[in-house]
Amino acid sequence: MNGKSFIYGVLIGGTIAGVSALLTTAESGASRRAKIKSTAHSIQLTIEELKQEAIHIKDQVSQAMEEGKATVGNIAEEIKVSVDLWQNSIKPHQESIQENIANLQEELENLEKKLAKNTAE
Repeated sequence: MNGKSFIYGVLIGGTIAGVSALLTTAESGASRRAKIKSTAHSIQLTIEELKQEAIHIKDQVSQAMEEGKATVGNIAEEIKVSVDLWQNSIKPHQESIQENIANLQEELENLEKKLAKNTAE
């Protein structure tokens, strides 16, 4: 739910309830004025509390975003370090595999030459 919509709803609902109560009660003018002042003061306090809560929530969201950025940065750095370590750990195996492939190709060429020599005879 949108925060502004909620606040507007509270304000409009409070106003309508206040006006409705004033119009339906049989009180003296002085009593009504005192009640209106009391209600207005109560509404001002409620609005101030809502404003403070909204500021607090905004601050919490900002803090959470900053912590999230820091966490993502740390995770990215850890992943980079892990990938580098993995690459370094497989490098000897990779070189060994490349040497074996080169040896196999050389042997295959030798076998092809022998086969070609045997079929030519």
